[in-house]
Parts: sequence; C-alpha cells; structure tokens
Amino acid sequence: MEFLVFIGKRIASSTITIIVIMALAFFIINLAPGDPAILMAGEAATPEYIDNIRKAYGLDKPIHERFIIYVSNLLTGNWGYSLSYQMPVIDAIFTRLPQTLLLVGSALIIGIFVGLLLGITSATRENRLVDLLISSATLTLYSIPVFWLGLLLILAFSIYYPLFPTGGLYDIGIESNLLVLIPNILWHMVLPVTTLSTIFIATYARITRSVMIESLRSNYVIGAIAKGLPRKVVLYRYALRNALIPIIAVAGSQFGQIIAGAVLTETIYSWPGMGTLLVQALSYRDYPLITGILIFTGIAVAISNFVADLIMARIDPRVRARLIGKVY
Repeated sequence: MEFLVFIGKRIASSTITIIVIMALAFFIINLAPGDPAILMAGEAATPEYIDNIRKAYGLDKPIHERFIIYVSNLLTGNWGYSLSYQMPVIDAIFTRLPQTLLLVGSALIIGIFVGLLLGITSATRENRLVDLLISSATLTLYSIPVFWLGLLLILAFSIYYPLFPTGGLYDIGIESNLLVLIPNILWHMVLPVTTLSTIFIATYARITRSVMIESLRSNYVIGAIAKGLPRKVVLYRYALRNALIPIIAVAGSQFGQIIAGAVLTETIYSWPGMGTLLVQALSYRDYPLITGILIFTGIAVAISNFVADLIMARIDPRVRARLIGKVY
C-alpha cells in the first residue's frame, strides 16, 4: 500500500512538472522579441503570406486564448506543423528519435558499465597507484568539453588516420541489405559513441568511487567481513547494492545533461537525431518544431526522474519511506 501511495505522489509531481514545462515552452517562444509570424515567414515574404501564417497559428488572438488552444492541441496529439520539414511536428520528432536513442543508449550503457568497473576498482584500492591513475584519468575526461573531444577524435581518426567516417548514420548509396547496413551503422557509431560515453564514464566512475568508499566503511559491511563472507559477496551484494542508490539518482537527474551532450555530439558528427533536428529548427526559426522538441525533452526528463525514483524505492525501503514522507 505504501508503495502505491509513493507511486501516486510521484505521478502527481511529474504531471505538475510536465504542465510547467508546457507553459514555459509556450511563453518563452510567444513572449520573445519580434513577430513570430514574420520570423517564420522570412523577411522576403509578402504581407498576405505573413497574415496567413498569423491566422493559421492563431497569432492574431490574445495570448491567453492562444495558450488554451495550445494546451488543448497538445492533449489531443496536435503538436503543430513544421514549416521547415513540411510535416507534423510529432512526426518530425519520431523520425529522428530512434537515431538519438541508439546513440545515447549505446553511450550510456558503455559509460555506466565502464564507470562502475573503474569506480569499484578505484575504491577497493584507495590511495594506491591504481586509484591515483583512475582518479586522474576520470577527472581529465570530466573536464574535457564534448565538442573539443569530438573534433579531436575526428582530426585523429578520420583525417590523419582515416579509420572511421567523419559523420553521418551510414554511407550514402549503401545497400539496404541488413547484413551490409548494420555493420556500416556500427562503424559510423564508433566516434560519436566514444565521444558521448566519455562523459558518462568519468561521471559514474567518480560517483561510484565516492559512494563505494563510504559504503565499504559502513558498519554492516565491516560486520559482513567479520563474519568471514567471501570478498566478492561483501563487495557486490553488500557494498555495491547500497552504492547503487545515488548512482541511479544521478542517472535519472542527468537526463537533461545527456540530451545537451547529444545535441553537441550529433552536430559535430552530423548524426541525424534529435540534436541536429533542434539545431536545424533554430536556424530555420521553426517555432512549432522548437516548442515541440522542448516539450518532448521536458517530458522525457520528467519520466526518467520518475523511473529513477521507482527503482530507488524498490531497491531500498529507506528511500521509499523518506520519499513518502515517513521517518525511517
């Protein structure tokens, strides 16, 4: 019953967050300087064409009426029409979403796995040479800007040593045969996934090291060691399980930063995902598409935080008790 109460509270708070995101996206676009109709139509457009756009998007109505229409359209699945891509906004988003999920998902899996491994290794060898090397390497990776690393990898492995392509999802004119297409896509993924995964590796390695050191010093881990339990059992069943809670929390709260990193990475490597879609929408002043991407990203962030809270509450009853407002 308590878990159901917790789920209900988190659904309510996530719903409020999504509503606030919708409102912010609307007012940021509609209260920006300049006439949106002129910006969307272009400076060379005729007054008649500008007036048609103004009427088509309801820009001739008061802002409170536009907001009501905007919310009702969103709730019915009408996210507007992209002028630059000549298709519904939701279709433009879902056309690019699989490529972003492929890139971000691959980088995140690699980043979490390698980051956990490095963090555990560093924590179990605290203040030794291995710990010093891993800590220095992860700090360096964490400090490197994504765009700089991406350009450096292109320069090194696409220009000086042309081992990988400079960008794109696959080679132009390649056969549609999956046996040919899939290896080609994987080949194109190497550099962008490497670029994006370095952020995750550095982040999760440093967090894992910190929480594992604290966990290894806790009384229940010391008690497990005193009982003579095998080292691997103590490390993975006792210490790591407790350390997973802040790691999961970071994974959920970092979703916005993941999207930001994906925007830069996709732009550098011309990866046809949500990041390049947003950049192109900004360059074309495609306000319906910009608004749709902002809302979609905000909803994705809210959902990721909700899922992270559910996982944390499921793993540790103390977290569940704290989140539903009880003292444990």
